[in-house]
Amino acid sequence: MDTSLKLCDLLNKSQLRQKFYQDLFFLEELVRINSITSNIEGVNQVQNLVAAKLEKLGFSVKFYSSPGGAKLLHAHKAGKIKKAISFIGHADTVFYQEQTTPWEELIKDQEWISATGIGDDKGGLVLALSALETFLNDNPNHHYSLHFVSSPSEETGSLDWHSLFQEIGQESQYVFGLEPAPHNGSLIGARNGNRWYQINIQGRSAHAGRFDEPFVNAAHHAGEFIGKLHSLNDIENKLKVNIGSLSSGHDRYNVTCDQVGLKIDTRFPCFNSRNQLHDKLTSFLIDSQIECYYSKAKCQTSWVIEDDCPPLPQSFSFDVPPKEIQSYLGTVKQIEDRHIRIEHSGGAADINYFYHPQAYFIDGLGPITQFMHTKNERTWLPSLITRSMALSNLLAQINERTIQGDRNVLTA
Repeated sequence: MDTSLKLCDLLNKSQLRQKFYQDLFFLEELVRINSITSNIEGVNQVQNLVAAKLEKLGFSVKFYSSPGGAKLLHAHKAGKIKKAISFIGHADTVFYQEQTTPWEELIKDQEWISATGIGDDKGGLVLALSALETFLNDNPNHHYSLHFVSSPSEETGSLDWHSLFQEIGQESQYVFGLEPAPHNGSLIGARNGNRWYQINIQGRSAHAGRFDEPFVNAAHHAGEFIGKLHSLNDIENKLKVNIGSLSSGHDRYNVTCDQVGLKIDTRFPCFNSRNQLHDKLTSFLIDSQIECYYSKAKCQTSWVIEDDCPPLPQSFSFDVPPKEIQSYLGTVKQIEDRHIRIEHSGGAADINYFYHPQAYFIDGLGPITQFMHTKNERTWLPSLITRSMALSNLLAQINERTIQGDRNVLTA
């Protein structure tokens, strides 16, 4: 990122400096915890630390459990009305890489700090808690109620929590996603949905060299199918199809492969395109020329939809956003000295499940982050301050407009 903004420009006030380092060392505490989704103990440890911060801010905290998984954190703070501003983040990470370098060395005189999960989503959690602290100190009698949700399993689809997300979304006037801001600093105003398929192709095994036994090679069927999939990618129209995993029933020579499993990820901007992708994908799978030379039998195919995340449509014009969102953009312009955009993201996230047409949705409110979902993930340190300031100002603007009697807070 080409910018002249330095930490020292933002830390010239002792009060801001103290708050920043409090946030930074809380972030260290979270990053040092192995909270890869499958590490239930570590994810719960992160949830407990976040819950303790929320309780100090006056939230009532509730945990939800699921069989074999870590617990979901849901905190609530009542306002003057039931309608709410809701925050959604997550405690789990894709990878865990032990951080052996002392924290002080990582952050010393650097604008970027690299650690697994530092932006996605531990930086988002810390940033939002900091913004809420500032807002609540200045606005103890806030108008809207507040929800704060931290999922234990966002990186694997938050499969146990979709109904709860939808329920909280129905109560919300605004939903703010704490996923990291893209590397260019933009906000995310719409997201693709995703549908995950577990596909099974079942053939008939036989000796690889004999000519007198029936056989149907499942790997050949899979290869024919895979060869057709690439045609479904349409980047300009935000359509993507990706094979994440391929496995077979055998790992040896001299045997006709009788089983292949595929994990396929599809991405789409709307339900119509999702349905079109589904029809084409399943027709490719079924329509095969691979058959037994003797019996003409073909492979048996089946699929299971393991996750079906809906798209998040635009809830406002990106060119003329609501005044509240304009205030956020203005704050970033003032303190980062650059214009940022609101854009569509190809990635799906938990915020998608909160959608309903009477609310506003904005994501990417976490710190600016690069190389997400890799062990080189890194966050731009100044954005822990700048984006926290912008978020607390956004909350204050929403509250102020309502106090002044502007009940139609969704009008730009």
